Amino acid sequence: MQPLTVLTFLSLAAFSTALVPQPLFERSIGSACGTPDGSGTCQATKDCVATGFNLASYCPHDANGIQCCVKKSCSTPQGSGTCINTADKGSCKGSMVAGYCPGDSTIQCCVSGGSSTSPPTSGSGSGIVSAAVKEEGLPYVWGGGGCSGSSKGGFDCSGLTQYAICTALDKTIPRTAQTQYHSSMGKHLPRAQAQPGDLIFWASGGDCTNDVAHVGIFMRDGWMVNAAHTGTPVREQSIWTSSGGESICPDAVRFW
Repeated sequence: MQPLTVLTFLSLAAFSTALVPQPLFERSIGSACGTPDGSGTCQATKDCVATGFNLASYCPHDANGIQCCVKKSCSTPQGSGTCINTADKGSCKGSMVAGYCPGDSTIQCCVSGGSSTSPPTSGSGSGIVSAAVKEEGLPYVWGGGGCSGSSKGGFDCSGLTQYAICTALDKTIPRTAQTQYHSSMGKHLPRAQAQPGDLIFWASGGDCTNDVAHVGIFMRDGWMVNAAHTGTPVREQSIWTSSGGESICPDAVRFW
């Protein structure tokens, strides 16, 4: 082979090698990622265990095992901790507490120390949240639920709130959203001061005096657990202000 031919061949080989793309999963590891529940870094899921929680579909061209690792601290009545996936609860050297991390109940606060089976403090707002969270997945059923638990196969909004308060506080509050909002058993406070376990309400046309139509349980800033409407289960969701002709009421109500 002539020298010029050899040089040309080597140059083409080097050029071809430079064009070979880096594997997509290698490019995504370490890159920043943003999710509705917080910003993080694309990592192998095994590298996020016990230090944060994994969320799929937020890294470029996710390969198997590469997800967005979001690291967030959390504070509960049992103490402070780290938000992790419940699938990784075996790595939590303490208790898993629902209702204090972003997202749904598959992401919970790992609080160091104590027993993972320790119940929330009785007579507290966290107990109300915990009682409702345990019913997640049951369907919405008009007129369903009450102090004895689900009925007709599920809960409606005020049936869930009555059940959660009965379970946590051994206290029977009125059954409907309208009567719960105006009950003398509860303490009204500005919604901005709501704490976990307080009830928040919506009224048709914003008429919170005469037409309260929906109620949910405040979990943390921006999030509640509720039985919303036919076709949706008991679930955690973001707190909305106005939808379908209903607007949020100015007060939260505390029964604990």
